[in-house]
Amino acid sequence: MSKTIAAIATPFGTGAIGVIRLSGDNSLNIANQVFKCKKLDSFCNAVPNVMYFGKVCCGEFFDECLAVYFKAPHSFTGEDVVEFQCHGGIRLLEELLKNLLNKGATIADKGEFTKRAFLNGKYSLSEAEGIIDMINSENIASLNAGYRQLSGNLNKKVLKLEEQILDITASLEASLDYPEELEEEVRENLPSKLSTLKNDLQSLLDSAKYSRIVKNGINVAIIGMPNIGKSSLLNAILGKDRAIVTDIAGTTRDVLEERIERKGIFINFIDTAGIRNTTDTVEKIGVNKAKSCAENADIILMMLNSNSNITNEEQALLDSFKDKPIIKIYNKMDLGVCVKDDDGIYISAKTGENVEQIIDVICDKFISGKIDSSGDIITNIRHIESLQNTLNFINSACLNSEITPSECILIDLRAAYLELGAISGNTASEDIIDTIFSKFCLGK
Repeated sequence: MSKTIAAIATPFGTGAIGVIRLSGDNSLNIANQVFKCKKLDSFCNAVPNVMYFGKVCCGEFFDECLAVYFKAPHSFTGEDVVEFQCHGGIRLLEELLKNLLNKGATIADKGEFTKRAFLNGKYSLSEAEGIIDMINSENIASLNAGYRQLSGNLNKKVLKLEEQILDITASLEASLDYPEELEEEVRENLPSKLSTLKNDLQSLLDSAKYSRIVKNGINVAIIGMPNIGKSSLLNAILGKDRAIVTDIAGTTRDVLEERIERKGIFINFIDTAGIRNTTDTVEKIGVNKAKSCAENADIILMMLNSNSNITNEEQALLDSFKDKPIIKIYNKMDLGVCVKDDDGIYISAKTGENVEQIIDVICDKFISGKIDSSGDIITNIRHIESLQNTLNFINSACLNSEITPSECILIDLRAAYLELGAISGNTASEDIIDTIFSKFCLGK
């Protein structure tokens, strides 16, 4: 890592400011060649963490900018870092970057700044991944999950599990070396220690069952007979005319998805075609899509008529999804209510009456008491797979642990340790590290 890297750190496009970052042993020297400030004879004399106003050479022209020097190891990468804050504009930044490269810098690879921070011990591997999770977050829940990962919450738990494995491994290895003194005691305590480790692993892994919802949201399919008000309900939820609404049955022939955010979680509402027997080829495709969406949804909103009894077709539709969470929505209450159902929600999609109650019920079923948007939830697929593999090895070690030879249990324990280390970075291969940081953007 002797080379000094440079990259544009702000998104491409026009903006108020643009940031270019240098990192490496030669950062100060390169910066001094392009930046001039009245307060300093040389930028090499810059006081760390102090912002300086001056002019920076962008090749054939100068720009007024701010420059700051972060002295190693007290910087993001752990190396000497210089950042320039210039006027925004991609061509301006490109010309400055080109000049920095001419003065001896090397263009940074994707994620190379964060990779250097990891290699210099500023972050664990999982903490570094928390950075990209925060950058890519689209809702509060996933943002909080990324922040907690960046803060080291997951890494602390993983390191504790690693310590448990190492403790059991060390005891078993010692018992093999000194069987007469240690074997009986170690083997007697082994099932209990393995069980505790297994439970701790499972507890951590259990949080991952909500990872898809935290990142992508709750999928809610709106189904029902034609002309029952499904598209009107979607429009009422969104507060705008998103779906086409007419008095003609079968207007909606494809699925239409829109999302809102509640309690930090996305709720994805999917408007579907009215489900009925039809000879129309296009409508039939829409009906099949509606059924498929309902089958794959987390929850179903079954639209019914508040002023008429449930028909045989509607009851058959309800029965076909009896194993799915269903909320019965009785629409058109503005025209009257003659159906009594304590489990249903009575609304008017036309006036918007009680529509917000639907969202409250969805939140109660899927978020409140189950998903804490400020809690620790594992959302990274790589981490989930490593934890599951670790648990599989520990389950194997637990199997007949009273009589299984210590040598066989040690094989599983070592494999489990390697899997956990891939999360913290303690045992991650170079290929894994390169793959992770290649997902970062340039300049990060």
